[in-house]
Amino acid sequence: MVGLELEALAVEPEPMDRERWLKLLGEVDGEELKDPCTGQVIGKRTNEFVVKTDTTSAIIEISVEPGPKAISKAFQALELLGVRPYARAYYPPPGRRWYLKNATPRGHYRLLHWYGYSHWEIATMASSQVWLDVSKEELPRVLDAINKASPWLLKKYSNSPFAGWKEYRVRAWQLFSERSWASAPYPWAPKPFSGWADVLEDLTSGAPQEAEPCLDLSLNAWEELAEAFAKGKVLARRADMGLAYATPQGVLKGMQRWTFRPAIARWRPKPSPRPEALKGALEGNPKPFLDSLEKVMVEVRLLPYLPQERLEEAVEDLLKLARAEPPEVGWAELREAYVRAAMGKRLPEWASWPEGV
Repeated sequence: MVGLELEALAVEPEPMDRERWLKLLGEVDGEELKDPCTGQVIGKRTNEFVVKTDTTSAIIEISVEPGPKAISKAFQALELLGVRPYARAYYPPPGRRWYLKNATPRGHYRLLHWYGYSHWEIATMASSQVWLDVSKEELPRVLDAINKASPWLLKKYSNSPFAGWKEYRVRAWQLFSERSWASAPYPWAPKPFSGWADVLEDLTSGAPQEAEPCLDLSLNAWEELAEAFAKGKVLARRADMGLAYATPQGVLKGMQRWTFRPAIARWRPKPSPRPEALKGALEGNPKPFLDSLEKVMVEVRLLPYLPQERLEEAVEDLLKLARAEPPEVGWAELREAYVRAAMGKRLPEWASWPEGV
C-alpha cells in the first residue's frame, strides 16, 4: 500500500501569505486542525484528505492515507483548493521579514529554533513524500535499496534548477545541516543500511531533539534519555520554556524527524512501548525496540513536487525498488553520486542499476 504527503508551492503570482491562506482554508468543508503547541489553526481534515500549511503559508501540504487512489485524491484536493501549484519544488526564499510574518504557527518548527534550526532558508521547498508499507523484517533492505537508487531517482525526477544545480534542494539541505542542530553525519545524504542495527545507529548518532507533541529533548544525553525512557519519566522542555514529561510514545514518534535522508524509517509505536526499548537499541540489541513498534513504513523524501503522471511513474519505480536486491556500494561513493546527480553530472556505472528492476 502507498500513502502520500504532497507538498505544492503556492507562489504564483507571489508567495501566498498567511492571511490569504486562512481565507482559502475557510472555503474548505472539514474539521479544523490546530497546532498542539500554539492552538492556532493550521489546516482542515476532510473525509478524503488532510490539508495544512508546512513551514510557511507558501507550502500547501496534502496528506492521504495509504490506498490505491492516494495520488489521484491528493491532486483532486489541490484542484478543490483552487491552487495552481508551482512547477518546481524550490523557490528562492522571499526574505527573513516575509518568513517571520508568514511562518506557520506550528509549534514544533518554532521549538527547533533552539537548535539553530534556520529553516527559513528552506522554507520554500516542496516535495512528494511517499510512504511504503513494509514489514519489520523487510524495512532495512527497502531502505537500503531506495537510498542506493537515490542518485538515479534524483537524476530522473529533478525539477528544481537554481544557482547552477539541477536539483538545488540538495544544496539547500547541505547548507541547512551545516548551520543547524543536525549533528548526525551527513544527515541529508543517502546511506547504506544492512539491518535494523544500522537504522537505529543512524537515528542515535545525532543529538536528542524533539518528542511529540512539541517537547524539546535536548536536556537529555542519549544514555540519560534511555534510562528516563525505561522509567517512563523523560524530562523535556515546552515551547514556553516550562518543563514537562514526554511519554515513551512521544519520544518514539519524535525520533522519526531526526534525519532527512532520501528514504527514512517511519513507524507507529504500540500504545505501551516496552520500557527497555531505547536502552536495548543503544546497547546494540534492536529486538526490544522492534517489539515496541506496531507498524513500520519507509518514507521517501527525495522526490520533488511532480505532476500526477510523473508522480505515478515515480511510485511505480519505488515499488520495483522495494522488491530489488541493491548492489554493494560504500557510503562515500553513494554520497558523491547523489551530489553529482543533483548537479546534473554524469553518474558512475553502478548508479544505473535500477534500469532493469
